[in-house]
Amino acid sequence: MGSIVTLDEIINKLTQFGFSKTDAMVYIAFLKLGKCSGYKIAKEIGLSRSSVYSSIDSLFAHQYIHLSDSQTKEYTAKPPNQLFEELEKQTLENCALLKKELHKLFSEEESKEFIFNLTGYDAWLKKAKDSFAMAQNEIYLNTDFNLDIFKTEIEEALNRGVRIIIFSFHKLMNIHPAIESYSRLNEEETLFPSRRFMMVVDMKNSIIFSNSNNHCQGVYTNNELMLKIAAEHIHSDIYLSKYQHLSQKDITDNILIKTLHERVNNLSIYEKK
Repeated sequence: MGSIVTLDEIINKLTQFGFSKTDAMVYIAFLKLGKCSGYKIAKEIGLSRSSVYSSIDSLFAHQYIHLSDSQTKEYTAKPPNQLFEELEKQTLENCALLKKELHKLFSEEESKEFIFNLTGYDAWLKKAKDSFAMAQNEIYLNTDFNLDIFKTEIEEALNRGVRIIIFSFHKLMNIHPAIESYSRLNEEETLFPSRRFMMVVDMKNSIIFSNSNNHCQGVYTNNELMLKIAAEHIHSDIYLSKYQHLSQKDITDNILIKTLHERVNNLSIYEKK
């Protein structure tokens, strides 16, 4: 046997459909008493006639009650089944309209170019997890961060059918067999704290983040040029890594060109010359 719903609970539920508390009390009183006047309703629920008449005007305007006798100003309540069938239909129609219009609005906002600064570890971590969650097709990563911090997000993305491709200079712990993982060297990553994170999601959004010298900063963007640069960077690292493994020799010494970048870039594995 189900629990008994109290009158206060019913009134509270009605307020969730746009009724004021007084409107709910007046509507319930009309259901209880049948055809009657505002004066009789006021006596029944113990509220002032001015409050009750104001509520009657509101209920009548919403067509929740009907005028039965224009001379005596007596009203009757719309049957609950009819009322809530109409409210249900109206609610579903409103939800469908809002879903459509808000999606259009969001799509318009999404199409605008943005570049947001990410300052601090927590800001980066939240944005990275959000990016995993919104991925639909492919994720490219270039990182030396332990993937275990994204274990839940990675598993959920893979379950949605998202392809995840990861490059790292040293081997990272593979937390899922479906991840496509590439590394330049066979040794496991031992340098901590981790310093490098580059992420491209569905070729729509990108995160570039550095934790160098405990200075945490990065950007989150949908800028087309930055997306392409990040994606090409990750792909080039993978191509070079695959070529090195196929040739079975370390080609690092043969590809360095002795630039300032090579000497000051502490995010790479290359030794400063």
